[in-house]
Amino acid sequence: MSLVERWIRFWDRHEPADALAVLRILVGAVVLSDLAEVGRLGLVEALWAPIEDGGIGPSRHARPISLTYAWLGASASHAWLIYVIACMAALAVTLGARTRASALVLVVAYAELSRLSPDADRGIDVLLRNALLVLAFSGAGKTLSYDAFRAHGHLHPFVRVPSWPRVFLVLQLTVLYFWAGILKQTAPWTALGGYSALFLVLQQPHYASFASLALSPELLAALSPLLAMATFVTVFWERGALVLPLLFYFRETRTRTGRVRAFVNRARLLEIWVALGVVFHLSLALSLELGIFPWGCLALYPALARPAAIRNVVARTARTIRRIARGAARARNPR
Repeated sequence: MSLVERWIRFWDRHEPADALAVLRILVGAVVLSDLAEVGRLGLVEALWAPIEDGGIGPSRHARPISLTYAWLGASASHAWLIYVIACMAALAVTLGARTRASALVLVVAYAELSRLSPDADRGIDVLLRNALLVLAFSGAGKTLSYDAFRAHGHLHPFVRVPSWPRVFLVLQLTVLYFWAGILKQTAPWTALGGYSALFLVLQQPHYASFASLALSPELLAALSPLLAMATFVTVFWERGALVLPLLFYFRETRTRTGRVRAFVNRARLLEIWVALGVVFHLSLALSLELGIFPWGCLALYPALARPAAIRNVVARTARTIRRIARGAARARNPR
């Protein structure tokens, strides 16, 4: 088989839809929770309304940079309109209702909000919009969704879908982490600064969580060697993402021969990289105030799992839930 034929065959593979479905649910839930938090804090108008209405959005007298403002006019009510559409679309994506259309609507509404307030648009927002665009053209709504229930009469049918969207998301993670590592060039991230970046940031009230700020200076000083090691591992792990596509490819083609492929899979290098990533993001979520960044990144990690393994986990979970429900029903009606 020629190299071109192998390339075509790799991109033309099909797999159970469960991995993409779980990705869809997690990405939709993260975006929805973030939008809901903005609403809970009463920041919709502050972030996206025109400056004349007390927001940091574009002036209604300036050239419109938002399609919504260009068509409907700049106002706080129209900022609310975009926000509500984004919330409804995020909920529909999470539930898998008209998945493709919902994902595309969410991408557009999400992008409109970013255009209204570029300073409030974060890197994680760009990452999730990219992921949603890929999911819109995938089979992410074929199972574990309202769409699946309408088509098959139950939520978890066995459906095979193209695997290329999952590969694209793995490449997205590669770009994210590798360049995040490359950009860590200042002294605190290197031996020149004693790998002191995490030690320093945990003392910054703007970033450190309440739990981190509660640590005494003496305890932080005692933890400094551990924090220096964590800083070094972070930089090494992020820059090591450059080989992530190769580790992923070796795992996806594990049935083929080759000493390097066999060693990588036997040593579980991909699983080790993923485990470090999970620990990294959970540690960030506990120690620093970074919003949805840790959860948004973790929402893409099912792309690195084997779809068959995810399907088995989902099936076992569903059986457990049904067994508990039957037990509860018998307890209520002993006869």
